[in-house]
Amino acid sequence: MNTCLRSVAIGVLAMAVLLADETSRRTGVRGEILSTQSFGGSLTVELAVGNTGIPERAMVNADGTFEFRSAPAGIHQLRVIGPQGAVLHQEMVTIGNSNQVLSIRLPDPPPNASRSMGGSGSGSISLRQLTHKIPAAARKAYDKGEQATAKAQHFQAAESFRQAVTIDPEFVDAYNQLGAAEAAMGNLAKAAEQFQKAVDLAPEHPQALPNLCIVLAKMRRFDEAGAVARRALKVAPGSGPLHYILGVSILMADGDRDEILYNLDRSAAEVPKAHLLAASLLEQWGRSADAVQHLKDYLRDGSPDEADRARVEGQLARLQGETQGVKE
Repeated sequence: MNTCLRSVAIGVLAMAVLLADETSRRTGVRGEILSTQSFGGSLTVELAVGNTGIPERAMVNADGTFEFRSAPAGIHQLRVIGPQGAVLHQEMVTIGNSNQVLSIRLPDPPPNASRSMGGSGSGSISLRQLTHKIPAAARKAYDKGEQATAKAQHFQAAESFRQAVTIDPEFVDAYNQLGAAEAAMGNLAKAAEQFQKAVDLAPEHPQALPNLCIVLAKMRRFDEAGAVARRALKVAPGSGPLHYILGVSILMADGDRDEILYNLDRSAAEVPKAHLLAASLLEQWGRSADAVQHLKDYLRDGSPDEADRARVEGQLARLQGETQGVKE
C-alpha cells in the first residue's frame, strides 16, 4: 500500500479512537429502574455518547435507583446492562435539566423467552452468566473503582477493579473496567489482556468487544483489530469508529476495495476524516469524480479548522480541474 496513504490511515485512526471530548455542559442525573423481573447480579445504566469512547456508567442500587453525578448534556442512548454484559433495554434520552430524574421501565420478557437479551444488536448470554451472583466484597471494590474513575484516578481505579476480579474471577464488568483504566494510563497491552478476559467470559459483551477492538487498533495490530471489529459490529451495528477500524484493517491487508470504501462510508458520520482517506484512495484508483464528492462531503460535514479547510479546498480545486480537463 502507498506509504502516504498508510500514514493518512493511521493518523485518522488515531483521531477516531481517542475518547470523545466531554461536552462543555454537564449536569447531575438521578433515575430509577422499574421492572417485574429480578436479577441475580448487578445492573448498570450506561449513557453511550456517539459510540466513540468509553461511555458514562452508573451502578444500580438495590432499590433500583441510580445516579450520574456529572453527565454530558444532550441526546444520548441509554442502555441498561444486566449481569455479565447482557443488554436488557435501550432507549434515547435527553439530558438537560439540573438534577433530572429518569424513570426507565424494563420490558416484561415474553413467555418461554430465549436467553438472548435485548433484541437485535445485543449480546446473547448463558443461564450461568445470567444467574451469576457477584460477592458483596467484589461489588464494593468495583464501586470504589467506579468512584476513582469518575475522579480520573486511574491507578486507584485499576487497583480496585483488580481486587474485584481477584475476589470474583467471573466478574466480567470489572475486567472491562480494569481494561479501561489500564488504557487510560497508556498500558495498552495490559488493557487488551483485560478486555480479552471479559470477552472470554461473555463473547458478545457490548463494551468489552468494542474496547478490545479500539485498543488493538491503537497498538497497530490491524489483523486482530479487524477480526474483532467484525464481531463487535454484530453487537454495536452502525458504530462509526468500528467501521473505520475495519476499513483500515482491510486496507492494510490490501483487501477488497469495495469493502474498504463501504466501511469508510459507514464511518464518515462519526469519523468525518474518513472522507479524506476515501478521497485519497479513490484518486489513486483513478476515480477522481468520486474523490471530489468525498472532499465536498468533508467540507460540508467535517467542521475543519481554517488550515485544514484551505488544504482540502486546494485538493478539491486540483481534482475538479483535472476531471474538467478530462471531459474537455
